Amino acid sequence: MRRPLVARIIALSAVLALAAACSGGDDGDATDATGLPGSTVGQSTTTVSTTIAPTTTFIPDCSAMPNATDLSTLVGVPMSDGFVVGAGTCQFLGLNDQSKSVTLAMLTDAGDQAAWADLQASLGTPTPFDDPALQGALVGADSTLYIVTNGATYTVLTLATGASAAEQVPLSAAVLKFWLGV
Repeated sequence: MRRPLVARIIALSAVLALAAACSGGDDGDATDATGLPGSTVGQSTTTVSTTIAPTTTFIPDCSAMPNATDLSTLVGVPMSDGFVVGAGTCQFLGLNDQSKSVTLAMLTDAGDQAAWADLQASLGTPTPFDDPALQGALVGADSTLYIVTNGATYTVLTLATGASAAEQVPLSAAVLKFWLGV
C-alpha cells in the first residue's frame, strides 16, 4: 500500500519541480548567482541566440512574386492567388482548373540555392536558354526555367496550357522577364 503512495509523491514532486523550472520568467526581482533575491551580483546581460532549425529561404506569402492577375495575362490562363508550398516557393493554380499551375521560387539562402543546383544536376544537364534579356538562364530537365541573379535563384515552371512542359518554357520566360523587370 505504501509503495503506490511513495510513487505518487515522487511523481508529483517531479512535476512540481519541472513546472517551477519552466515558469521562471522575469518577475522583476534581481537575484545573485545563487538565485537569491535582492542582489545583482553575478547577473549576465548577454543574450545567447540559438537556431534549432536549419535556416532556409522563408517567405510568409507570395507578395514578392508576380500576382495572379499578372500571371493570368502572361500565361493566358486565369490563375488563382498563390500559396507557399516550400522554401521561397509559391504555386498558383488555374482559377477554373486546378490541374494547371505556375510554380515560382526565389531562393535567397545559400543552402537552398546549393540544394537547387544539386537537384538540377541530378536531373540532367540543363540547357542554356537563348534570350539576351535572360543572360545566363537555364532550362532544367523538367523544363523549369531558372536564373541566378541579384543574389537569388529565380525559377519558373509553367504547366498551364495543356501543352508539354517544354512547349511552355516561352511562357515561363515571359513570367521571368516580367518578374525581373527586364
